[in-house]
Amino acid sequence: MNFIMKVFGYPFGWLMYGLYHLVNSYGVALILFTLVVKLLLFPLALKQQKSTIKMQIIQPKIQEIQAKYKNNQAKMNEELQALYIKENYNPMSGCGTLLIQFPVIFGLLDVVYKPLTHLLRLTTENITALTEVATSLGVSATGYAPQINIYQSVIQNPAAYASVGADVIEKIQSLNMTFLGLDLSGTPNLPWQGGWNWLVLIPLLSGATALLSSIISMKNSPNMGQAGASMKMTMYLMPLISIWFTFMVPVGVGVYWTLSNVFTCVQSLILNKRYNPKEMAEKMQAEAKERAEQERQERIEAKKRAKEAMKNGEKVEDTTYLSDKEKIKEARRRYAEKYGDEYIDD
Repeated sequence: MNFIMKVFGYPFGWLMYGLYHLVNSYGVALILFTLVVKLLLFPLALKQQKSTIKMQIIQPKIQEIQAKYKNNQAKMNEELQALYIKENYNPMSGCGTLLIQFPVIFGLLDVVYKPLTHLLRLTTENITALTEVATSLGVSATGYAPQINIYQSVIQNPAAYASVGADVIEKIQSLNMTFLGLDLSGTPNLPWQGGWNWLVLIPLLSGATALLSSIISMKNSPNMGQAGASMKMTMYLMPLISIWFTFMVPVGVGVYWTLSNVFTCVQSLILNKRYNPKEMAEKMQAEAKERAEQERQERIEAKKRAKEAMKNGEKVEDTTYLSDKEKIKEARRRYAEKYGDEYIDD
């Protein structure tokens, strides 16, 4: 996991570096950074939205096939493959989108957690030396965001880090970690944790925006039965996890989570406005009815041709049976070709 964070943190780190030196404010750079990343990932979010709606529309057909062929797994898979081809739906599209986003998220966290690496471009040797001094002073140099802890320690006691080098200390002191009067390197405290501070609002905002984001994303989703119940449980669980997590890390991380949630809310509103789930579902269902009508007309024409052939004394095969069989075979072949599986013609 650390490897993934480093690999994806590298390009995002240069992005954050450029933004910080453009505005000279860690807080403003975080806002711009989160916005740029959301814009970069917007095509994936759009694809995920369309895939989810498509899945919800064909779900009744999937359940019908599963019930009909529950005792014949091979036939069930065959019919499902034919359905996916017919509906132009890739059952792995949602997973692919999530798999792409997963390492990206870890790369983003690497950038937020390591300002000394990505904003100041300190060398590995410099950071190692700073870590050794911090450890000797009893400063936590492990956990989720050790570099922010080290930064705070250097600001409070620069003389203790003199052995690292004056140029390194000057770089760290020049790092502007304040935003709207808040020290983003600080940690939220509750009264029983050593006194109240206003930074405690950040975890609460993180949880509130996470809940709002979940509510908006589910608002226009059709009823999904048991899956819907599971999503509702997640909707209330994730904000609590977000609050708990942001109490454990410096406020800068919590600000990032909050900003990310806010931009996700805006993104969901835009997607629901431009690609309204209800309207898209109605459109896709209308297209499905149109295809069904076309197939019905094709069958009528096939029967007419068969009758004409019989009148002329020509041999007539069971065209309906052959049509269905060929459709399934073609669906299996295209499905195997699409996902790299071996197709065996039986």
